[in-house]
Amino acid sequence: MTGWYADYFTADYWSFARHEYTAERTAGEVAYLAETLREHAPGRRVLDLGCGVGRHAVPLARHGFEVVGVDVCAWALDRAAEAAGRAGVRVGLRHADLLAAPDLPEADAAICVQAFGWGADAEQRALLARVRDRLVAGGVLILDHSNVSAILSRYEPTARFEAEGEVFDFLRSYDPVSGRSRGELRVTRRAGAGGANGSGNAAGTGNPDGSGGSGETVTVLRDDVRLYQPNEVAALLRETGFDIVRADADFTAGSPVRPGTRYVQFVAVAPARPEPAVLDHARSEPSAGEVDLRWAPDEVEYVREAVDRAWARAAGEPGGLAETARRYALDDPYGGARAAPVLGRHFGVDLPADRVVTGTGTTGLLNALSALAAPGRALLCTPYAHPDLPAWAARRGAALHVFDPADVTAPELVARLRPSMVLVERPGVRGDLLPPGRVLELAEAVSGAGGLLVIDEACAVYAGPEVSAVPLTTRARGLVVLRSVSKGYCCGGLRAGFAVASAGAADALRAVAPPLAVSPLSLEVALGLLEQGDVLGPLRAAVAEAKPELVAALRGLGRDADPGHPALPWVTVEGDAPPGVLGRPLRHRAGGPALMRISVPLSAARRRALREAVAGGRAG
Repeated sequence: MTGWYADYFTADYWSFARHEYTAERTAGEVAYLAETLREHAPGRRVLDLGCGVGRHAVPLARHGFEVVGVDVCAWALDRAAEAAGRAGVRVGLRHADLLAAPDLPEADAAICVQAFGWGADAEQRALLARVRDRLVAGGVLILDHSNVSAILSRYEPTARFEAEGEVFDFLRSYDPVSGRSRGELRVTRRAGAGGANGSGNAAGTGNPDGSGGSGETVTVLRDDVRLYQPNEVAALLRETGFDIVRADADFTAGSPVRPGTRYVQFVAVAPARPEPAVLDHARSEPSAGEVDLRWAPDEVEYVREAVDRAWARAAGEPGGLAETARRYALDDPYGGARAAPVLGRHFGVDLPADRVVTGTGTTGLLNALSALAAPGRALLCTPYAHPDLPAWAARRGAALHVFDPADVTAPELVARLRPSMVLVERPGVRGDLLPPGRVLELAEAVSGAGGLLVIDEACAVYAGPEVSAVPLTTRARGLVVLRSVSKGYCCGGLRAGFAVASAGAADALRAVAPPLAVSPLSLEVALGLLEQGDVLGPLRAAVAEAKPELVAALRGLGRDADPGHPALPWVTVEGDAPPGVLGRPLRHRAGGPALMRISVPLSAARRRALREAVAGGRAG
């Protein structure tokens, strides 16, 4: 149902507003808006949210901007269309309720002037999030609001304004608990009085008591406005993913906001956000003569026997695979009772069941953890971190910061930014394993700030269980370590992952993680793999034997490769892969150098294809 504002901003309202929004005032606001848009917007497409009669949209179009105005009042939009016609400019106009999830076009900028606070806080937050989603990376929002401090300093329950045979009576009350001002505007008009733009009363409801006096009409417009302090608006912007550039007073760039400032304008930018990795997973077919080293299909040959044994173990359970798949473990919804003993033996540590949470791979666990990234607070991640958690957390309003966990100043940065979460991939893309001592130091700093340190060890399986940070969860606070049976086990399709957390952190994760996330059959097979201990020794040996050839081949094609940790089945190069080789691009989260991850070919056929690509590249 549309709110009160749909019946408020009609012809009767504008019959008063035309006296307040004078041509001089509008010209000053437009000058400020145009200059700020030129300074910060990456393009010319502008959304005018709550455009009314077009008093900003039309002149901005005359300044060369491509404006789309959105408003809930059809009468006002008709006046905006007439104004655009008179000015000889083109303005797109859409009739929509901004608080009802309208379909907004993509834009380089958005303005919202005296049209914020009509709904509840949750509705305003949702509106800002929708606008954030429709702005391009680097797009700017200019959000104007009335400062409640200035309003309350001269707040009167009644007021009257008279002009041109019309009387406007304001009756209002302010509730400091809800922060809302509720009241009504009574418009009394003598017969023949002009009304807004000479239009007369286009939306009159009549006098509440049915009278109105001889030759008079009375219209009552009721309002219910949320009045904000500037810090409250700033919090809403940060919670919805905006970076605040500055706050201006009364449409004057650089003018400081003070308690008595009547109108406050926030200039906020929508930073680029990472997208979930699955969007990059679609693979095109390699061209003739190209060797596809984006992934490693030949790894499975080194773990096939272990996988077969795990399935045979599951099939040997009473009732076989079918009975295992039918289990519905309501008595162990997070899988801790089943997984903790196996994980404890695998990593050589005593793990209580209540500190283990199973999920649909590390991806499912990262998704659950994103709900713990607090809106408006920092989330720190490594430069080439897997994008899933940062992407989801950014959508929830977390402020992303890139950092190097190995830097000696990292704990100081954590103490200063006080992040709700820190994400570290271990090993990182370049093959670095953060030392255990630094993990403990970071965990202490993050937990001291009231946050969580998440160690993503999805790729640590290649290096063996002895390098894992899982045992550190018994010594640290606020630490969550993620593992899975994907990657080196070549069983990503099982969708089985494990979060091992320190005391207290598991409770936070269970509060947001979906129960019964892993099928009993998948979990049984995954645990059967882990019960076999370190089964990736043969794969490590193959990688160690084949990686030097890949490094030499890339050098022969003019690329210096970073071999990274000897157990990891890939190398990295800066920039693009050489001609004839397909790799997987990795974007730096803070605009640093792009990397290309190139998998080590293990099978005879793929190694031969690499040699042929090198020969072809040299011949070319």
